[in-house]
Amino acid sequence: MRIQQFLYRTGFALALMAGTSSVAWASAQDALSNFVKNRGFAEGQFSQVVISPTGAVKQRGTGEFSFSRPGKFRWEIKKPYPLLLLSNGTVVVSFDEDMGHATQKPIGNAMDSTPVALLFGSKDVDKLFNLKDEGSKDGKQWLVVKPKDKDNLFDFARIGWKDGLPVNLEIHDALGQVTQLELTNWRFDKQLPASFFEFKAPAGVDLIRTQ
Repeated sequence: MRIQQFLYRTGFALALMAGTSSVAWASAQDALSNFVKNRGFAEGQFSQVVISPTGAVKQRGTGEFSFSRPGKFRWEIKKPYPLLLLSNGTVVVSFDEDMGHATQKPIGNAMDSTPVALLFGSKDVDKLFNLKDEGSKDGKQWLVVKPKDKDNLFDFARIGWKDGLPVNLEIHDALGQVTQLELTNWRFDKQLPASFFEFKAPAGVDLIRTQ
């Protein structure tokens, strides 16, 4: 499974997590900017619903995430099918437990123009994405994110912020599929060791290295 396919399957959710604060931000862009500059690490949980272009629910899932800036992250779907996306800041590994299949690829510039860069990247997000405040609705400040790279796997995303925390996320792809995520139980109390973001292949699993 290629990294791009794995990212598509997980709904690009990694890229759009962010930190919490008690400050009432003037806009969603302010909240995102503050997180990129000041949040170095976090852990949390997510729930995910994938909706087809016809409005039918294709998949529901739950899992856990963690990151340590810049570049180290772990996004793990627990249910319904175990899937892991992991980076130590240099390479990205995708591991499908049911298939017994793991693939490793250098992060490279390919990750810079994906939503992953919003969370883990060290570059200015406004150079990679067009950002637009959508105003307040349902007690949240909404931000629309559109990649400047036209060859991306998603068309645009909407992030709902509350008290500096992105509590809702919608990922829209070019074919009309929507991935809805709820990000909960954010924790900022400890920074995980670098070893937590290293992949150790289980017995019987071959790690395929690609470029």
